[in-house]
Amino acid sequence: LFEDLSRYGIRMPKYHEVASKEKSRLSHEVWATFYNFSHAAAFHTWVPEESELKWLSEKYPDTFDKHYRPRFEHWDALQKEGKRWSNPGLPMLCQLCQVPAIFTEPDDPTTTCLRETTYHGMKYHFCSDGCKDIFENEPEKYVQSWLPVHQIFQGNCGGEGLDNVLKYYNLVPGQDNGEYMGSQDQMNWEQWTGRDHKDAPAA
Repeated sequence: LFEDLSRYGIRMPKYHEVASKEKSRLSHEVWATFYNFSHAAAFHTWVPEESELKWLSEKYPDTFDKHYRPRFEHWDALQKEGKRWSNPGLPMLCQLCQVPAIFTEPDDPTTTCLRETTYHGMKYHFCSDGCKDIFENEPEKYVQSWLPVHQIFQGNCGGEGLDNVLKYYNLVPGQDNGEYMGSQDQMNWEQWTGRDHKDAPAA
């Protein structure tokens, strides 16, 4: 399509090759991040079931089994031992897009992609070369960004401690976030769909 439109001056966007490299793994990284920080998110997460893992393996044959299935299987084993994994902290946010900086290097899915730049003596962090480039083109536009994680650590979102932060955002622990298995959301879904989930691990 871009070749057809090139006569009108339309060209491929910058970093399109990066997006192409990441398309087979981005969703796995995002889901893993929400699973890690589900205590601070506004929805439930779970370890994919075997049928879901099988689908992911078939959909992403070049990346899923090699890099991501072992992670989910490890978390599943921990959960079955009653040690449901979660990261008690909060992730660094990109100064520009404000998305957690958890994506991996375009050519290395085992290394987190982090970029930084200095402006007026202050360091700013980014999730990608693209976000860093946009910031450096118009830094004054983005140094004012209101980053939730930064504000939380400064005590500006309800005060100190996760309990205060969740109350500030009107999130009820376990009801609005955390583990899906055993939650009211799971029970509602099973009731609405008629799906039997007796073999699912307890929360």
